Amino acid sequence: MDGSGDPPFLGDLAVLDGLIAEIAPTIDASAERIMDAGGLVLAPGFIDIHGHSDMTLFTHPGLESKVFQGVTTEVIGNCGLSPFPVASGVEGELADYLRLHDFSLPPDGVTWSDLDGYVRRVDGQGLGIHVAPLVGHGPLRLAAMGMDDRSPTPPELATMISVLETALRQGAWGLSTGLIYPPGSYAATDELISLARIVATHDALYSTHMRSESEGLFPALEEAIAIGRGSGVRLQVSHLKALGRSNRGKGRELLAELARSVAAGVNIAADQYPYDASATTLTATVPAWAHAGGVAALLGRLRNPGLLGVLAEEIGREIEAREGASGIMVGSCRWEHNRRFSGESLAAVAAAWGCSPAQAVIRLLSEEEGAVSAVFFSMAAEDVEAILADPLVAVGSDGHGLHAVDSAGETTHPRSYGTFPRVLGRYVREEKLLSLPAAIRKMTSIPAGRMGFTNRGLLRAGYAADLVLFDPATVGDRADYREPHRYATGVIHLLVDGKFVIRDGVLTGDRPGRLLRKGGKSCSST
Repeated sequence: MDGSGDPPFLGDLAVLDGLIAEIAPTIDASAERIMDAGGLVLAPGFIDIHGHSDMTLFTHPGLESKVFQGVTTEVIGNCGLSPFPVASGVEGELADYLRLHDFSLPPDGVTWSDLDGYVRRVDGQGLGIHVAPLVGHGPLRLAAMGMDDRSPTPPELATMISVLETALRQGAWGLSTGLIYPPGSYAATDELISLARIVATHDALYSTHMRSESEGLFPALEEAIAIGRGSGVRLQVSHLKALGRSNRGKGRELLAELARSVAAGVNIAADQYPYDASATTLTATVPAWAHAGGVAALLGRLRNPGLLGVLAEEIGREIEAREGASGIMVGSCRWEHNRRFSGESLAAVAAAWGCSPAQAVIRLLSEEEGAVSAVFFSMAAEDVEAILADPLVAVGSDGHGLHAVDSAGETTHPRSYGTFPRVLGRYVREEKLLSLPAAIRKMTSIPAGRMGFTNRGLLRAGYAADLVLFDPATVGDRADYREPHRYATGVIHLLVDGKFVIRDGVLTGDRPGRLLRKGGKSCSST
Protein backbone atom coordinates (compact mmCIF):
# COMPACT_ATOMS: atom_id res chain seq x y z
CA MET A 1 0.00 0.00 0.00
CA ASP A 2 2.03 2.96 -1.25
CA GLY A 3 0.00 5.69 0.48
CA SER A 4 -1.47 7.15 -2.69
CA GLY A 5 -4.85 5.43 -2.33
CA ASP A 6 -4.10 3.16 -5.29
CA PRO A 7 -4.80 -0.57 -4.99
CA PRO A 8 -2.19 -2.73 -3.25
CA PHE A 9 0.49 -4.58 -5.19
CA LEU A 10 2.99 -7.36 -4.50
CA GLY A 11 6.63 -6.42 -4.66
CA ASP A 12 9.99 -5.93 -3.01
CA LEU A 13 11.34 -2.80 -1.33
CA ALA A 14 15.00 -2.10 -0.60
CA VAL A 15 16.37 0.27 2.05
CA LEU A 16 19.82 1.83 1.99
CA ASP A 17 21.26 4.51 4.30
CA GLY A 18 17.88 5.42 5.75
CA LEU A 19 16.17 5.87 2.40
CA ILE A 20 14.00 3.75 0.14
CA ALA A 21 16.49 2.66 -2.52
CA GLU A 22 14.20 0.74 -4.89
CA ILE A 23 10.69 -0.64 -5.28
CA ALA A 24 10.00 -3.30 -7.89
CA PRO A 25 8.01 -6.50 -8.44
CA THR A 26 11.25 -8.34 -7.69
CA ILE A 27 14.61 -7.00 -6.58
CA ASP A 28 17.45 -9.41 -7.32
CA ALA A 29 20.25 -8.10 -5.12
CA SER A 30 22.24 -8.96 -2.05
CA ALA A 31 21.40 -7.28 1.26
CA GLU A 32 22.52 -7.24 4.86
CA ARG A 33 19.05 -8.39 5.87
CA ILE A 34 16.23 -9.88 3.80
CA MET A 35 12.77 -10.11 5.37
CA ASP A 36 9.90 -12.23 4.15
CA ALA A 37 6.88 -10.06 4.96
CA GLY A 38 4.32 -12.36 3.40
CA GLY A 39 0.85 -11.84 4.87
CA LEU A 40 1.65 -8.33 6.09
CA VAL A 41 0.84 -4.91 4.66
CA LEU A 42 3.79 -2.61 4.00
CA ALA A 43 2.89 1.08 4.07
CA PRO A 44 4.59 4.41 4.64
CA GLY A 45 4.94 5.13 8.34
CA PHE A 46 1.84 6.90 9.57
CA ILE A 47 1.96 10.68 10.03
CA ASP A 48 0.02 11.95 13.02
CA ILE A 49 -0.87 15.44 11.79
CA HIS A 50 -2.31 16.48 15.14
CA GLY A 51 -0.44 15.30 18.22
CA HIS A 52 0.63 16.67 21.58
CA SER A 53 3.71 14.62 22.41
CA ASP A 54 5.62 17.82 23.09
CA MET A 55 3.72 17.58 26.39
CA THR A 56 5.30 14.21 27.22
CA LEU A 57 8.50 13.68 25.23
CA PHE A 58 10.72 14.70 28.16
CA THR A 59 9.17 11.96 30.32
CA HIS A 60 8.44 9.41 27.58
CA PRO A 61 10.96 10.07 24.76
CA GLY A 62 10.31 6.65 23.24
CA LEU A 63 6.71 7.74 22.45
CA GLU A 64 5.79 4.08 22.72
CA SER A 65 2.02 4.59 22.50
CA LYS A 66 2.52 6.17 19.07
CA VAL A 67 5.12 3.62 17.95
CA PHE A 68 2.74 0.69 18.47
CA GLN A 69 0.18 2.49 16.31
CA GLY A 70 2.55 2.56 13.33
CA VAL A 71 3.28 6.28 13.63
CA THR A 72 6.72 7.39 12.48
CA THR A 73 6.20 11.19 12.40
CA GLU A 74 4.04 13.37 14.64
CA VAL A 75 3.19 17.05 14.23
CA ILE A 76 3.48 18.80 17.61
CA GLY A 77 2.79 22.35 18.78
CA ASN A 78 -0.93 22.09 18.06
CA CYS A 79 -3.91 23.98 19.55
CA GLY A 80 -1.86 27.13 20.08
CA LEU A 81 0.34 25.29 22.60
CA SER A 82 4.08 24.97 22.04
CA PRO A 83 7.14 25.11 24.32
CA PHE A 84 8.60 28.01 22.31
CA PRO A 85 9.12 30.90 21.74
CA VAL A 86 10.14 32.07 25.20
CA ALA A 87 10.49 35.81 25.77
CA SER A 88 13.05 36.96 28.30
CA GLY A 89 11.47 37.48 31.70
CA VAL A 90 8.36 35.36 31.06
CA GLU A 91 9.95 31.92 31.36
CA GLY A 92 8.09 31.20 34.60
CA GLU A 93 4.78 32.43 33.22
CA LEU A 94 5.14 30.21 30.14
CA ALA A 95 6.07 27.22 32.31
CA ASP A 96 2.95 27.77 34.46
CA TYR A 97 0.84 28.09 31.33
CA LEU A 98 2.21 24.87 29.86
CA ARG A 99 1.74 22.96 33.14
CA LEU A 100 -1.88 24.13 33.23
CA HIS A 101 -2.22 22.33 29.90
CA ASP A 102 -0.60 19.14 31.21
CA PHE A 103 2.91 19.66 29.79
CA SER A 104 5.69 17.69 31.46
CA LEU A 105 8.81 19.86 31.38
CA PRO A 106 12.40 18.71 31.99
CA PRO A 107 13.68 18.90 35.58
CA ASP A 108 15.61 22.09 34.84
CA GLY A 109 12.51 23.74 33.39
CA VAL A 110 12.41 25.89 30.27
CA THR A 111 16.06 26.48 29.38
CA TRP A 112 15.61 27.47 25.73
CA SER A 113 14.35 30.68 24.13
CA ASP A 114 13.50 29.66 20.60
CA LEU A 115 13.09 26.69 18.26
CA ASP A 116 16.85 26.33 17.81
CA GLY A 117 17.34 25.88 21.55
CA TYR A 118 14.37 23.53 21.83
CA VAL A 119 15.76 21.36 19.02
CA ARG A 120 19.10 21.04 20.82
CA ARG A 121 17.37 20.08 24.07
CA VAL A 122 15.07 17.50 22.42
CA ASP A 123 17.53 15.90 20.02
CA GLY A 124 20.01 15.41 22.83
CA GLN A 125 17.85 12.65 24.35
CA GLY A 126 16.75 10.79 21.20
CA LEU A 127 13.15 10.03 20.22
CA GLY A 128 11.26 6.93 19.20
CA ILE A 129 9.78 8.74 16.19
CA HIS A 130 10.22 12.03 14.38
CA VAL A 131 8.37 15.14 15.51
CA ALA A 132 7.65 18.19 13.34
CA PRO A 133 6.89 21.38 15.30
CA LEU A 134 4.36 24.11 14.76
CA VAL A 135 4.72 27.36 16.68
CA GLY A 136 1.83 28.01 19.06
CA HIS A 137 -0.09 31.27 19.08
CA GLY A 138 -0.32 31.18 22.89
CA PRO A 139 3.45 31.61 23.49
CA LEU A 140 3.55 34.25 20.73
CA ARG A 141 0.98 36.31 22.61
CA LEU A 142 2.71 35.68 25.93
CA ALA A 143 5.97 36.93 24.41
CA ALA A 144 4.36 40.15 23.16
CA MET A 145 1.65 41.04 25.68
CA GLY A 146 1.28 38.39 28.36
CA MET A 147 -2.20 37.10 29.19
CA ASP A 148 -4.01 40.40 28.65
CA ASP A 149 -7.62 40.16 27.44
CA ARG A 150 -7.43 42.74 24.66
CA SER A 151 -6.22 43.34 21.14
CA PRO A 152 -2.50 43.94 20.65
CA THR A 153 -1.18 47.43 20.07
CA PRO A 154 0.61 47.96 16.73
CA PRO A 155 4.03 47.48 18.40
CA GLU A 156 2.81 44.31 20.14
CA LEU A 157 1.47 42.89 16.89
CA ALA A 158 4.79 43.77 15.25
CA THR A 159 6.55 41.81 18.02
CA MET A 160 4.31 38.79 17.44
CA ILE A 161 5.00 38.91 13.72
CA SER A 162 8.75 39.23 14.27
CA VAL A 163 8.85 36.30 16.70
CA LEU A 164 6.70 34.22 14.33
CA GLU A 165 9.04 35.04 11.44
CA THR A 166 12.00 33.86 13.50
CA ALA A 167 10.32 30.56 14.35
CA LEU A 168 9.40 29.95 10.72
CA ARG A 169 12.92 30.77 9.54
CA GLN A 170 14.27 28.33 12.14
CA GLY A 171 12.15 25.55 10.67
CA ALA A 172 8.70 25.57 12.26
CA TRP A 173 6.18 24.00 9.89
CA GLY A 174 3.52 26.59 10.57
CA LEU A 175 1.36 28.29 13.19
CA SER A 176 -1.34 26.78 15.37
CA THR A 177 -4.09 28.49 17.30
CA GLY A 178 -6.24 27.32 20.18
CA LEU A 179 -9.07 29.83 20.10
CA ILE A 180 -10.99 28.11 22.88
CA TYR A 181 -8.07 28.63 25.29
CA PRO A 182 -6.82 31.95 26.67
CA PRO A 183 -4.85 33.84 25.50
CA GLY A 184 -5.86 32.62 22.04
CA SER A 185 -9.50 33.26 22.85
CA TYR A 186 -8.66 36.96 23.34
CA ALA A 187 -7.49 37.33 19.73
CA ALA A 188 -9.77 38.97 17.19
CA THR A 189 -10.03 37.74 13.61
CA ASP A 190 -7.94 40.59 12.18
CA GLU A 191 -5.01 39.67 14.45
CA LEU A 192 -5.17 36.08 13.20
CA ILE A 193 -5.35 37.14 9.55
CA SER A 194 -2.24 39.28 10.02
CA LEU A 195 -0.32 36.33 11.45
CA ALA A 196 -1.69 33.88 8.86
CA ARG A 197 -0.43 36.12 6.06
CA ILE A 198 3.11 35.69 7.39
CA VAL A 199 2.59 31.92 7.49
CA ALA A 200 1.37 31.98 3.88
CA THR A 201 4.52 33.78 2.69
CA HIS A 202 6.52 30.85 4.08
CA ASP A 203 4.25 28.28 2.37
CA ALA A 204 3.56 26.89 5.84
CA LEU A 205 0.43 25.54 7.54
CA TYR A 206 -2.10 27.37 9.69
CA SER A 207 -3.72 24.80 11.98
CA THR A 208 -6.62 25.91 14.16
CA HIS A 209 -8.53 24.59 17.12
CA MET A 210 -11.53 26.76 16.31
CA ARG A 211 -13.15 29.25 18.64
CA SER A 212 -15.99 26.85 19.37
CA GLU A 213 -16.83 23.23 18.65
CA SER A 214 -20.20 23.30 20.41
CA GLU A 215 -22.76 26.12 20.58
CA GLY A 216 -20.80 28.43 18.28
CA LEU A 217 -19.55 25.73 15.92
CA PHE A 218 -20.70 27.12 12.58
CA PRO A 219 -19.72 30.76 13.27
CA ALA A 220 -16.32 29.43 14.38
CA LEU A 221 -15.92 27.55 11.10
CA GLU A 222 -16.94 30.69 9.21
CA GLU A 223 -14.21 32.61 11.04
CA ALA A 224 -11.60 29.96 10.17
CA ILE A 225 -12.62 30.13 6.52
CA ALA A 226 -12.46 33.93 6.62
CA ILE A 227 -8.88 33.70 7.94
CA GLY A 228 -7.97 31.32 5.13
CA ARG A 229 -9.63 33.50 2.53
CA GLY A 230 -8.15 36.72 3.89
CA SER A 231 -4.59 35.44 4.13
CA GLY A 232 -4.29 32.82 1.39
CA VAL A 233 -2.82 30.42 3.92
CA ARG A 234 -3.07 26.62 3.80
CA LEU A 235 -5.70 26.04 6.49
CA GLN A 236 -6.14 22.92 8.61
CA VAL A 237 -9.15 22.57 10.92
CA SER A 238 -8.02 20.56 13.93
CA HIS A 239 -9.97 17.55 15.22
CA LEU A 240 -13.17 18.41 13.33
CA LYS A 241 -16.22 17.50 15.39
CA ALA A 242 -19.83 18.38 16.18
CA LEU A 243 -19.80 18.71 19.96
CA GLY A 244 -22.80 18.79 22.28
CA ARG A 245 -26.52 18.19 22.17
CA SER A 246 -27.30 21.08 19.83
CA ASN A 247 -24.96 19.75 17.12
CA ARG A 248 -25.95 16.09 16.98
CA GLY A 249 -26.36 15.02 13.37
CA LYS A 250 -24.67 18.11 11.93
CA GLY A 251 -21.42 16.47 10.86
CA ARG A 252 -22.48 16.37 7.23
CA GLU A 253 -23.31 20.09 7.32
CA LEU A 254 -19.76 20.77 8.47
CA LEU A 255 -18.37 18.71 5.62
CA ALA A 256 -20.60 20.46 3.10
CA GLU A 257 -19.27 23.82 4.29
CA LEU A 258 -15.69 22.57 3.85
CA ALA A 259 -16.49 21.39 0.32
CA ARG A 260 -18.08 24.74 -0.58
CA SER A 261 -15.01 26.58 0.67
CA VAL A 262 -12.67 24.38 -1.37
CA ALA A 263 -14.80 25.02 -4.46
CA ALA A 264 -14.52 28.75 -3.74
CA GLY A 265 -10.72 28.56 -3.72
CA VAL A 266 -9.94 28.32 -0.01
CA ASN A 267 -7.13 25.84 0.71
CA ILE A 268 -8.86 24.10 3.61
CA ALA A 269 -8.92 20.57 5.00
CA ALA A 270 -9.34 18.92 8.39
CA ASP A 271 -8.27 16.07 10.63
CA GLN A 272 -10.12 13.88 13.14
CA TYR A 273 -9.67 11.24 15.82
CA PRO A 274 -12.23 8.37 15.59
CA TYR A 275 -13.81 8.60 19.05
CA ASP A 276 -17.08 9.98 20.41
CA ALA A 277 -15.37 11.74 23.33
CA SER A 278 -12.98 14.66 23.41
CA ALA A 279 -10.38 15.48 26.06
CA THR A 280 -8.80 18.68 27.26
CA THR A 281 -8.15 20.63 30.42
CA LEU A 282 -11.09 21.07 32.81
CA THR A 283 -10.35 24.79 32.71
CA ALA A 284 -12.02 24.77 29.27
CA THR A 285 -15.33 24.98 31.17
CA VAL A 286 -14.20 28.22 32.87
CA PRO A 287 -15.09 31.48 31.04
CA ALA A 288 -12.28 33.20 29.17
CA TRP A 289 -12.42 36.38 31.26
CA ALA A 290 -11.44 34.41 34.35
CA HIS A 291 -8.11 33.42 32.71
CA ALA A 292 -6.94 36.99 32.05
CA GLY A 293 -3.58 37.69 33.67
CA GLY A 294 -2.35 34.10 33.78
CA VAL A 295 -2.58 31.07 36.03
CA ALA A 296 -2.15 32.91 39.31
CA ALA A 297 -4.92 35.34 38.40
CA LEU A 298 -7.21 32.47 37.39
CA LEU A 299 -6.68 30.71 40.71
CA GLY A 300 -7.29 33.96 42.54
CA ARG A 301 -10.67 34.33 40.87
CA LEU A 302 -11.61 30.71 41.55
CA ARG A 303 -10.89 31.37 45.23
CA ASN A 304 -12.64 34.75 45.39
CA PRO A 305 -15.96 34.38 47.28
CA GLY A 306 -17.34 37.40 45.48
CA LEU A 307 -16.94 35.75 42.08
CA LEU A 308 -18.11 32.23 42.89
CA GLY A 309 -21.73 32.87 41.95
CA VAL A 310 -21.09 34.27 38.49
CA LEU A 311 -18.36 31.69 37.83
CA ALA A 312 -20.65 28.82 38.83
CA GLU A 313 -23.40 30.15 36.57
CA GLU A 314 -21.15 30.39 33.49
CA ILE A 315 -19.39 27.09 34.16
CA GLY A 316 -22.76 25.42 34.61
CA ARG A 317 -23.90 26.60 31.19
CA GLU A 318 -20.73 25.20 29.60
CA ILE A 319 -21.20 21.87 31.37
CA GLU A 320 -24.74 21.57 30.02
CA ALA A 321 -23.58 22.50 26.50
CA ARG A 322 -21.16 19.56 26.71
CA GLU A 323 -23.93 17.04 27.52
CA GLY A 324 -24.01 17.50 31.29
CA ALA A 325 -21.93 16.47 34.30
CA SER A 326 -22.55 12.74 33.87
CA GLY A 327 -20.80 12.93 30.48
CA ILE A 328 -17.60 14.47 31.85
CA MET A 329 -14.89 12.17 33.26
CA VAL A 330 -12.27 13.71 35.54
CA GLY A 331 -8.64 13.04 34.66
CA SER A 332 -5.61 12.55 36.87
CA CYS A 333 -5.32 14.55 40.08
CA ARG A 334 -2.00 15.33 41.71
CA TRP A 335 -3.12 15.41 45.35
CA GLU A 336 -3.75 12.16 47.19
CA HIS A 337 -7.11 13.23 48.66
CA ASN A 338 -8.48 13.89 45.16
CA ARG A 339 -7.07 10.85 43.34
CA ARG A 340 -10.20 8.87 44.17
CA PHE A 341 -11.97 11.04 41.62
CA SER A 342 -9.66 10.18 38.69
CA GLY A 343 -11.75 8.29 36.17
CA GLU A 344 -15.03 9.29 37.84
CA SER A 345 -17.74 11.47 36.35
CA LEU A 346 -18.06 15.10 37.36
CA ALA A 347 -21.55 14.21 38.57
CA ALA A 348 -20.02 11.68 40.98
CA VAL A 349 -17.54 14.27 42.28
CA ALA A 350 -20.37 16.74 42.87
CA ALA A 351 -22.42 14.09 44.68
CA ALA A 352 -19.48 13.17 46.90
CA TRP A 353 -18.98 16.80 47.87
CA GLY A 354 -22.69 17.62 48.11
CA CYS A 355 -22.50 20.52 45.67
CA SER A 356 -23.40 21.43 42.10
CA PRO A 357 -21.18 20.21 39.22
CA ALA A 358 -20.07 23.78 38.56
CA GLN A 359 -19.07 24.22 42.20
CA ALA A 360 -17.20 20.92 41.97
CA VAL A 361 -15.22 22.26 39.00
CA ILE A 362 -14.29 25.38 40.94
CA ARG A 363 -13.21 23.42 44.02
CA LEU A 364 -11.29 20.80 42.06
CA LEU A 365 -9.40 23.35 39.95
CA SER A 366 -8.66 25.45 43.01
CA GLU A 367 -7.27 22.52 45.00
CA GLU A 368 -5.31 21.11 42.03
CA GLU A 369 -3.78 24.49 41.03
CA GLY A 370 -5.78 24.40 37.79
CA ALA A 371 -4.05 21.30 36.37
CA VAL A 372 -6.93 18.84 35.86
CA SER A 373 -7.71 17.14 32.56
CA ALA A 374 -11.12 15.78 31.58
CA VAL A 375 -12.79 13.57 28.98
CA PHE A 376 -16.05 14.88 27.51
CA PHE A 377 -18.52 12.36 26.06
CA SER A 378 -20.25 14.81 23.74
CA MET A 379 -20.31 13.49 20.17
CA ALA A 380 -22.67 11.32 18.14
CA ALA A 381 -21.35 8.17 16.45
CA GLU A 382 -23.05 9.10 13.18
CA ASP A 383 -21.09 12.37 13.04
CA VAL A 384 -17.80 10.67 13.90
CA GLU A 385 -18.29 8.20 11.04
CA ALA A 386 -19.43 10.80 8.52
CA ILE A 387 -16.39 12.98 9.20
CA LEU A 388 -13.97 10.04 9.13
CA ALA A 389 -15.23 8.93 5.71
CA ASP A 390 -14.82 12.33 4.05
CA PRO A 391 -11.89 12.61 1.59
CA LEU A 392 -10.85 16.03 2.97
CA VAL A 393 -10.23 14.62 6.46
CA ALA A 394 -6.92 13.12 7.62
CA VAL A 395 -6.44 10.99 10.71
CA GLY A 396 -4.87 12.71 13.72
CA SER A 397 -4.76 11.46 17.29
CA ASP A 398 -4.80 14.66 19.37
CA GLY A 399 -2.93 12.39 21.78
CA HIS A 400 0.35 12.08 23.64
CA GLY A 401 3.30 9.74 23.36
CA LEU A 402 3.06 7.60 26.51
CA HIS A 403 4.56 4.44 28.02
CA ALA A 404 1.96 1.90 29.13
CA VAL A 405 3.84 0.83 32.27
CA ASP A 406 5.30 4.16 33.34
CA SER A 407 2.00 5.96 32.73
CA ALA A 408 -0.19 3.34 34.40
CA GLY A 409 -2.63 4.80 36.89
CA GLU A 410 -2.96 8.10 35.05
CA THR A 411 -6.36 8.76 33.51
CA THR A 412 -6.05 9.66 29.83
CA HIS A 413 -7.95 9.42 26.55
CA PRO A 414 -7.47 6.11 24.70
CA ARG A 415 -6.72 8.01 21.48
CA SER A 416 -3.08 8.29 22.64
CA TYR A 417 -2.81 4.49 22.20
CA GLY A 418 -5.42 3.52 19.66
CA THR A 419 -6.28 6.11 16.99
CA PHE A 420 -4.64 4.64 13.88
CA PRO A 421 -5.23 0.93 14.59
CA ARG A 422 -8.83 1.78 15.52
CA VAL A 423 -9.38 3.13 12.02
CA LEU A 424 -7.73 0.09 10.43
CA GLY A 425 -9.44 -2.48 12.65
CA ARG A 426 -12.88 -1.14 13.47
CA TYR A 427 -13.66 1.15 10.55
CA VAL A 428 -11.87 -0.70 7.73
CA ARG A 429 -11.90 -4.40 8.61
CA GLU A 430 -15.07 -4.64 10.70
CA GLU A 431 -17.44 -1.86 9.62
CA LYS A 432 -16.03 -1.38 6.10
CA LEU A 433 -16.60 2.36 6.33
CA LEU A 434 -13.34 2.87 4.41
CA SER A 435 -11.24 0.79 2.06
CA LEU A 436 -7.75 -0.05 3.30
CA PRO A 437 -6.00 2.05 0.61
CA ALA A 438 -8.25 5.03 1.41
CA ALA A 439 -7.59 4.74 5.14
CA ILE A 440 -3.83 4.51 4.68
CA ARG A 441 -3.91 7.55 2.40
CA LYS A 442 -5.56 9.50 5.25
CA MET A 443 -2.61 8.53 7.46
CA THR A 444 0.23 9.10 5.01
CA SER A 445 0.12 11.10 1.78
CA ILE A 446 -2.75 13.39 2.83
CA PRO A 447 -1.06 14.65 6.02
CA ALA A 448 2.30 14.79 4.21
CA GLY A 449 0.76 17.00 1.56
CA ARG A 450 -0.90 19.27 4.09
CA MET A 451 2.35 19.70 6.01
CA GLY A 452 4.53 20.16 2.95
CA PHE A 453 6.65 17.04 3.56
CA THR A 454 8.22 16.06 0.25
CA ASN A 455 10.09 12.89 1.24
CA ARG A 456 7.58 11.17 3.52
CA GLY A 457 4.06 9.81 3.14
CA LEU A 458 4.57 7.61 0.07
CA LEU A 459 6.57 4.54 -0.87
CA ARG A 460 8.89 6.08 -3.45
CA ALA A 461 12.57 5.65 -4.22
CA GLY A 462 14.52 8.41 -2.49
CA TYR A 463 11.94 8.89 0.26
CA ALA A 464 12.80 8.38 3.92
CA ALA A 465 12.56 4.75 4.97
CA ASP A 466 9.83 5.40 7.53
CA LEU A 467 7.90 2.15 7.16
CA VAL A 468 5.23 0.16 8.93
CA LEU A 469 4.40 -3.51 8.39
CA PHE A 470 1.16 -4.61 10.00
CA ASP A 471 -1.13 -7.63 9.99
CA PRO A 472 -4.47 -6.54 8.47
CA ALA A 473 -6.24 -9.41 10.24
CA THR A 474 -5.17 -8.42 13.76
CA VAL A 475 -4.42 -4.71 13.72
CA GLY A 476 -6.66 -2.91 16.20
CA ASP A 477 -6.95 -0.79 19.31
CA ARG A 478 -7.15 -2.23 22.84
CA ALA A 479 -7.27 0.95 24.92
CA ASP A 480 -10.58 2.18 26.32
CA TYR A 481 -11.66 4.89 28.75
CA ARG A 482 -11.37 2.69 31.84
CA GLU A 483 -8.11 1.02 30.80
CA PRO A 484 -6.46 3.49 28.44
CA HIS A 485 -2.84 2.33 28.81
CA ARG A 486 -2.97 -0.62 26.43
CA TYR A 487 -0.80 -0.75 23.35
CA ALA A 488 -2.45 -1.45 20.03
CA THR A 489 -1.99 -4.79 18.28
CA GLY A 490 -0.98 -5.79 14.78
CA VAL A 491 2.10 -3.66 14.08
CA ILE A 492 4.79 -6.27 13.49
CA HIS A 493 7.69 -4.10 12.29
CA LEU A 494 8.28 -0.35 12.36
CA LEU A 495 11.26 1.42 10.82
CA VAL A 496 12.22 5.06 11.35
CA ASP A 497 14.83 6.27 8.85
CA GLY A 498 15.56 2.62 8.08
CA LYS A 499 16.18 1.60 11.71
CA PHE A 500 13.94 -0.88 13.50
CA VAL A 501 11.99 0.58 16.40
CA ILE A 502 9.70 -2.48 16.46
CA ARG A 503 10.92 -5.85 15.18
CA ASP A 504 8.73 -8.93 15.32
CA GLY A 505 6.22 -7.05 17.47
CA VAL A 506 8.79 -6.09 20.13
CA LEU A 507 10.44 -2.76 20.88
CA THR A 508 14.13 -2.75 19.98
CA GLY A 509 15.05 0.11 22.30
CA ASP A 510 16.46 2.12 19.41
CA ARG A 511 15.43 5.80 19.28
CA PRO A 512 16.39 7.13 15.84
CA GLY A 513 13.73 9.85 15.76
CA ARG A 514 14.57 13.53 15.72
CA LEU A 515 12.96 16.91 15.42
CA LEU A 516 12.31 17.68 11.75
CA ARG A 517 12.61 21.23 10.54
CA LYS A 518 11.04 22.75 7.45
CA GLY A 519 13.62 23.36 4.79
CA GLY A 520 16.22 21.32 6.67
CA LYS A 521 18.17 18.29 5.54
CA SER A 522 16.01 16.02 7.69
CA CYS A 523 12.79 16.74 5.79
CA SER A 524 12.88 18.92 2.70
CA SER A 525 10.02 21.15 1.62
CA THR A 526 9.01 22.85 -1.57
